[in-house]
Amino acid sequence: MPFFVAIALALVLTWAARRLGLATGLVDRPPAAPPPGEGPPGVEHLKIHSVPIPVLGGLGVVAAVGGALLVAGADLPLLAVAGVVMATAIGLVDDARPQPASVRLVALAVAGVPIAAGLPLGQLGMAARVGVVVLLLLMANAVNLIDGQDGLAGGLGAIASVGLAAVIAANGADPLLALVVAGALVGFLAWNLPPARVFLGNGGAYGLGALLTVLAAQATIGHGWHGLLAAALCLGVFAFELTFTVVRRLVGSQGLATGDRRHSYDLLGRSRGNRDRSTLAMWTLGAVSAGAGYASDQVSLAAAGTMLGVALVIGTAAGGRLWRDAVAAPDTPQSTEQP
Repeated sequence: MPFFVAIALALVLTWAARRLGLATGLVDRPPAAPPPGEGPPGVEHLKIHSVPIPVLGGLGVVAAVGGALLVAGADLPLLAVAGVVMATAIGLVDDARPQPASVRLVALAVAGVPIAAGLPLGQLGMAARVGVVVLLLLMANAVNLIDGQDGLAGGLGAIASVGLAAVIAANGADPLLALVVAGALVGFLAWNLPPARVFLGNGGAYGLGALLTVLAAQATIGHGWHGLLAAALCLGVFAFELTFTVVRRLVGSQGLATGDRRHSYDLLGRSRGNRDRSTLAMWTLGAVSAGAGYASDQVSLAAAGTMLGVALVIGTAAGGRLWRDAVAAPDTPQSTEQP
């Protein structure tokens, strides 16, 4: 039932967030197209929409998660809730007035502290709490990087949440939060599928990154190293995109915060002829990754480690293939992404 409550709330609250974005001017505006025959050849604009799109969809998602948990009477760790709210607020501020990358990273690290302090990580030691803060930084960036195509980040987030819910439930813990996050993202997708009428925005990307961090921590708390490996596989597509983008930009001497259209989903869209097929392919990979995460939690730790190793080999091979496509892609960076 909480899953369906979250869907219903997200449908309504995302609509409200969309209206608020339009009313306040918090929208993502496409660049003015140059006259035919003018402008640099071979350059593709980073923005793929042609009309202003509100960027407050993530506010509706996070609010729907909170509302569904309250309806379910969940006992919420207040510090962790505060951390998720802080991460969302940091992104909302950046949506309204873009901040330097260093400011955003420091602010997100601060937001990770109450999450790490609020989760029952005592048996795992201080290293686990530091790991939660680091994971929040990674997931916030990963969601932001992959949120460049209608329906992509929301769909992958919902799939990963379902996989993490299965892992958490298999170890006797309550998967309520994971199911609620998945439901809220499903409701959001009703407004975000092509053609999108609202975007997650940086507030949504950071908020979703924080929520996925909490879910990964819950899986680890429930099953130790087993849970950690399972969570890594469930979040595999996000991890791949983050790694692929960082390595590609470092090797290419490109700024890490400089946007481009050579992400894995962009390259898949070019090879498959349209972006909808690219999104479907990424969703499929996300489902395979989430399924592998659950399966790894049901086998021995050695077997789970082997599964993760195989995933790393496959990911490296896929990254190499995409790298060749990226080198050949006629794309010039034109704007700044928000890590």
